[in-house]
Parts: sequence; structure tokens; C-alpha cells
Amino acid sequence: MASIARSHNGATTTGAGLSGSAATTQTRAAIYVRVSTAGQQEDGTSPETQEAECRAYAARHGLVVSEPHVYREVHTGAELWQRPLLTRLRAAMRRREVDAVVVHAIDRLSRDPVHLGVVLSEAEYCGVEVHFVTEPLDNTPEGYLIRFVRGYAARIERERIKERTMRGKLAKARAGERLRGPRPRYGYRWNEARTAYVEDPLTAPIVRQMFNWAASGVSLRGIAERLTTAGVPSPTGRERWRPQSVRDILTDPMYMGVATTFRHQAVKNAIGTYTMRRRPLDEQVPLPDGTVPALVHRDIFEAVTQRLAVNRQWARRNLADPTIALLRAGFVRCGYCGSRMAVDARTPYRDERAPQYVCMRDPRDCEGRPRISTRLLDTATWGHVVDILTHPEVVAREVQRLLDSDPVTADLEAVERQIAATQKRIDNLTANLADLPPAAAEAVRAALVEHVERLRALEQEREHIQERRYGWQRAIGRLKSIEEWCATVATRLDTLDYEQKRLALFALGVQVRVWRTDHTPRFLIEAGIPLDPDDGSDNGPDGADRVMQIMAKCPAAS
Repeated sequence: MASIARSHNGATTTGAGLSGSAATTQTRAAIYVRVSTAGQQEDGTSPETQEAECRAYAARHGLVVSEPHVYREVHTGAELWQRPLLTRLRAAMRRREVDAVVVHAIDRLSRDPVHLGVVLSEAEYCGVEVHFVTEPLDNTPEGYLIRFVRGYAARIERERIKERTMRGKLAKARAGERLRGPRPRYGYRWNEARTAYVEDPLTAPIVRQMFNWAASGVSLRGIAERLTTAGVPSPTGRERWRPQSVRDILTDPMYMGVATTFRHQAVKNAIGTYTMRRRPLDEQVPLPDGTVPALVHRDIFEAVTQRLAVNRQWARRNLADPTIALLRAGFVRCGYCGSRMAVDARTPYRDERAPQYVCMRDPRDCEGRPRISTRLLDTATWGHVVDILTHPEVVAREVQRLLDSDPVTADLEAVERQIAATQKRIDNLTANLADLPPAAAEAVRAALVEHVERLRALEQEREHIQERRYGWQRAIGRLKSIEEWCATVATRLDTLDYEQKRLALFALGVQVRVWRTDHTPRFLIEAGIPLDPDDGSDNGPDGADRVMQIMAKCPAAS
């Protein structure tokens, strides 16, 4: 997301083309720490341990840590393009906002050697030096080879762990342990052998009706109320439906015929008890076609997924008066752990004491756990939005910046450089292969095999990025409509109600990060047209699609 940012003292900073920083002779360093799951406490690799050692390393080597560029990511190391904080770090490198990046270990940056090479190549191209605390490596060919081998080894170990786990699950599924649980999923019943589902003539039509309501814009709470009023028993046989029960059905791929087992796992929460969570789809064990009949078409399921993503931004939750907090439901994040901050409903709503946004993470998972007045933060954030909308030249510059700085092109160039370098190494190895003695020739052939495999992986990565480029180009085509929408809203700011203000916040991609009172800045407001390119998946709309949906909903655009 391109950024137009403001700190708590009113000073404005922005991304490339909209801001800058004072010239300095200090080496500005970013810190990147990563764990795969929240609360993870691997030996020596907990978020706190990683950050502490990175800061100590920076101090020893004369690097000045830039606090806005301390990134604490909770994400799998097998991904690259889907890691939001790593994407933000790479954008900062391209904007020359940092001179160095400090990472605890190679596998914290990436377990995939191809992705690792892309990031390191991009850093080198931008003039940014990457430091690994536990594995200091130079930029010689030997250092490059060691990085590649270690990254490859980390990837192999991850694949071995997945293979061993999946092998056990598949053995159970093939032994007859397929669809698990004491009762079938709502909308289905068992077949006679209890090895597959068939449609339940009583509840399957209710499931289809729920998807139709959701696709037409009815909220989760609204669907639950309709079912309760109609006297339809819940999946557990109770008289009243809960919104969460509706969400569980509307987000379950099983209803479009995707049959899997080992769908859930027990996750330990902050108070030491366990909660059942649905596993990611790629960790579930697929079952044979026909095990579960589809109750809704894939198009309906995906339309509902998109609708839920939009509705989530203004869900009323459990607040008696949701209008007390303009930035509720996702606009505010903790500056320490990155989690969403919630409204503390226990705070008295007196004039002299407004409710507060608070980080709800357990103290073991978040060192800061900041809180801040909703009145203070809402006022500052909306004032920032008004400044943007009433200065059309700011929006125009942002649109032009998006047109001029395609991030997909930077990714593609980084991979192209890696492909060219790998091809050059292959050519060098093969040039004199016939003249080498047998022992040396055998070693060269082994190296050639590794480089050829790497080249193939890079070429596949290039195809993936080209698909993302198509999504980006599709998003860019909508910029003019978004610019016109901003100009229209700017003429009606005094008439916008609470919901319309939230629509404007979402359309501008507003995000606020908050720290404790002893931190500078106290909070940082970022805004920018969220035209994130489509990653080629079916997980929902891209940034441009979401903005267009918001424009269609906001009466100020008419």
C-alpha cells in the first residue's frame, strides 16, 4: 500500500514521491524478525530474542536502528509475496529509506533459496546491505554459495517435516478414517457406510439460502437473526443462531465440494486452554472426489468470501454504540506486535473520559500492549483524511506515483537478474567441462545439476510474477475513477455520516499504528490508495476491487 503518513505531532511523511527524510551520514538499519505462529518459542528464535540480538548486533557494528522500520512478522517462511511486513520492508528498501537490514538468521528471512536470492538481489540492487546475526556471510562467490546451500537445506528440512506429517495423516485416511467427528457437517447426513456425505433434504436448502443472503449483502448477524426468527434450529440444536456459527458455514470450502479430513487442530491460547481452529487448506488431507457433494457453486462461494471481506470493516461487534469509535474493526494496529487493536467497552463513556483502543494480546506475546483514547485518535485520523481529500494535488501525486512505480516490475527485474546470473554460472561451468580431469568434471556436473534446478525454479517464479503483473495492470486501469471519487467526496465532507466516513477510510487504505506514551511517535497514520495487485489466487478481491466495491456503496460518490 502506498503511504501518506502523519505522526502524532502533525508532521507528514510519505512514501516515494510524497515524502522524504533529512540527509544523514548515519547508517539507518531496519530489523526484521519472524516466527511461523503467534507465541512461537523456538530455541533462540522467539520474536523477543531475535529482536534483542539484532539490536545488539546493530550497536556493535555502528548501525542506527530506525524504529519505524522494525518489522515483527508472524508468517510462514515458505512464502514471499504474501508476507505483508516483508513486502513493506522491501518497499522501504526501494525508496532508500534504510541503508541496512539486520536479520537473526537466514531462515528467518526465507526458507526458500529462490525467494532468498530474490530478496538479497533486490537489496544489493538498492544499495542495502543485509546482515545475518548468527550467520555472518560476505558477498564473495563462496558466501553466495553458502547462503544458497543453507537456504536450500532449510527448505528441504521444512518439506521433510511436512512430508512426515502428511504421510501419517494419509495413512489414517487410506485406512478408512476419512470424515471424522460425531455428527456430519450441517447440511449433510452420512451415507449408509459412514464413509461419505449425502445431502440432507431438511438442512441443505437452508445452507443454500444462507449463501444467497450473504451474497446479496446481508450481514452475519442479520442472517443469524433471520434464522432464529424463522425458528430454524442451529447446528447444535439450539433455538438461537450465533454470527460465528453462520461464519463457520459461509467460509467452509466443503460446501463447494472440497472434501478434506484432518480439518482442525487444537491451539493453545493465552490463558493455557485449547481452542479448535481450522487448519489452512494445504495442511488438510484431501479425500476422493464425490466424498462430499457441493451444495453451492464455486462462484457463489467466492462472491460470499469477497462480501465478508468488505463487511468485516464495519461489523458492529459487541459495542452498544459502535459510533463511539471511528477506527474500530481493523483500522488500528499495535505498533509492537502488529495485531488489531480493539475498543475497550469497559471504559465509561463519560464526556471527561472517552473509551480507548487497546491491544488485547497476552503480555507474553506483546511487550507494549498500548492503549489510546478513541477521541484523540479518531480526531487526528479524520483530520488527516480531510487534509488529503481537500488537497487534490496530493491525491493526483499519489495516483501518478502509482503509475510510475509499479512494484511488480521491481519483483520481475529482481528475478530476471537472478536468472541472468544463474545462466552465466551455468555457461561458465560448461565452458571448459571437456578439458577437466575426471574427478573435477564430476564435481562440476553436480554443481551444474543444482544450478539447472535453480534456473527452473526461477523461471517458474517469473511466470508467477507475470500473472501478478496482469492483476496490477488491471488495478491501474481504475485509478482515474478513484481519483474522481475522491474529488466528489471532498465536496461533501460536512455531510458525511459515521458509516460514510468509514467508507472513505477504507477507500483510502487508512492504517494507524500505535505505541505507548514513552515512544516517539505516539502513533503513525498511513493512507494510500490500496491497489495491491492480485496474487492469482481465489482468496478474494484485490485492492482495486475492494475500492470499487466501496465506491459503489458510498452515497457520496453518486
